[in-house]
Amino acid sequence: MMVRGRRAARRSRAKSRSSMYIVNRERELAQARALSGALAIAERAGWRIDRSVPILPMPFRNFLHIAAAELLLVPSIEPSRGDLDTVERGTRIARCDALVVKASSAGHRTVYCAVGEWQRHGTVWHHARRLWLSRTSEAWLVPDPAEPDESDAIFRLSLGRLRPMRPARLSATAGGCDLAPGLARADAFLAAVWGDR
Repeated sequence: MMVRGRRAARRSRAKSRSSMYIVNRERELAQARALSGALAIAERAGWRIDRSVPILPMPFRNFLHIAAAELLLVPSIEPSRGDLDTVERGTRIARCDALVVKASSAGHRTVYCAVGEWQRHGTVWHHARRLWLSRTSEAWLVPDPAEPDESDAIFRLSLGRLRPMRPARLSATAGGCDLAPGLARADAFLAAVWGDR
């Protein structure tokens, strides 16, 4: 009876370890996807990550600083907007904007971004932005069409700071205001980065 109990306990521990490995492995893959998505966005924008800045204290160690754009680039796998409180504290310490990049974990593979504009009185957030590429490969962050309640601000990814613009600016660049082709181009670009195609 005692031997059976020990065997069952060993099997339970082994099963627990294997499920922990799967959860940790999935987490590592999600982290890698968020980081590679963030770095791909940085490359499209022409940003250079500044490694000469003093290391930010915990819990800001995974933030990438882009001095030229006065920006913290934050790859994230948190399931909700709860991590934005931490990012907001980071923007106050660094006195710069933030771009939080999350890779989708299920279904359609893409990145979802939140842009935080640092201001003296607090950080103004623009959630549910997606990467959009023009026919000439200009990169923008645009509102996700599946999130109609968000603001309509768009952001051009360029060497300077991220500044909110009106969608009319994008339609003039793109030759139309249908977001679908640009989102499809961006998703194809990300799929190539992630090796999905």
